[in-house]
Amino acid sequence: MNVNISASALGHFWEDPPEGSWEFWSFRFQPPCEVRDKLIFRFNRKPIAQAIVARIERPGESSCETTGRFRMGWKVFWEPESFVDLREKVF
Repeated sequence: MNVNISASALGHFWEDPPEGSWEFWSFRFQPPCEVRDKLIFRFNRKPIAQAIVARIERPGESSCETTGRFRMGWKVFWEPESFVDLREKVF
């Protein structure tokens, strides 16, 4: 599944989540992916990272531990070990 990263989210995208937390991306609608699918993160149409889906949460199950946001979105989580930075391969 492709995930388009906006310019406003790009800087935060590279920040590590709090210790013991998994990173996620929130969607307004149910995402077209399943556990173990590959996520390809893109910026300006170019792949910048990839990860493997570890868990999908329905709206209302949790929110961002840092900001408290995204409670009502579908959340796609990935394990940090599956995250691969592709920027050097692309740029």
